[in-house]
Amino acid sequence: MWYNIIPIFIIFICGIIIVYILKKKFPAVANLDLANLPQEKERMVKQRLVANRLKRSFGRSFLWLRKITRPIFIKIGEWFKEYYKKLLSARENLMRETAKTEDNISEIDEFFLAAEEAKKKEDYGEAEKMYIRAVSLDSKNISTFKMLGQLYLEMGKLFEAKETLKHVLKLTEEDAEVYAKLAEVAKKDNELDSAQEYYRQSLQLNSANGQNHFSLAEVYEELNNPKEAAKCLKEALKIEPKNPKYLDAMFSISIINKDKAEALDAYKALKEINPENGKLGEMKKQIDEL
Repeated sequence: MWYNIIPIFIIFICGIIIVYILKKKFPAVANLDLANLPQEKERMVKQRLVANRLKRSFGRSFLWLRKITRPIFIKIGEWFKEYYKKLLSARENLMRETAKTEDNISEIDEFFLAAEEAKKKEDYGEAEKMYIRAVSLDSKNISTFKMLGQLYLEMGKLFEAKETLKHVLKLTEEDAEVYAKLAEVAKKDNELDSAQEYYRQSLQLNSANGQNHFSLAEVYEELNNPKEAAKCLKEALKIEPKNPKYLDAMFSISIINKDKAEALDAYKALKEINPENGKLGEMKKQIDEL
């Protein structure tokens, strides 16, 4: 039996010897400097070479990129400087224009007052000069042109009035008052068809103006169209039902149209407004004769 134990004993002794040797050598293995091995040194050298090469490559790329982009950034900087200068210039111009406009408005008001004073004195020539000076300060001032057109109308300068008022329509097409003034000019100039059209355009923009309905009725009467004249007078009376001028015209047109009912209504309204009206007797007689 003992000869079977001998191999095991030998193996055990060998194991103890190996452990003893490793225990003696482990500190040396643990303190081994891998950096001093030839293979490790070679690997580290290669890494440094690659890192240096990348660093040089990035450096060259950065210099190239800076060289390429520098003119662009310079241009952008110049553009911003120029744009800033333009903004400052625009701001200064706006301030100057605002100050100039305020001065002009003040002067225009002075010219308006001077023109009104001249008109009161019937010095129409001086009034015309004041309005023209106001126009020279603001060539798009609609009110100034309208006043000048009205002045020409009062002066009997029909051509100048028409041209001035037409100029206003170039500045604004939506002005019922200007169309009415043009109609008045055309009517005075015996251009009845034009007067009719201008009054119609004025009433399209403002149908609540009784005077324009009445004036259009007068034009229709001169054009020998009493039926249309009566329609216009009815519209005028819807706006001002107790206006004696409109009622008197309505009575006269109703007599021409042989419209007894309308004539009687106008007569009654006039009698209610002024029972002492001296024309009432004659009116009643005309109604009875229809």
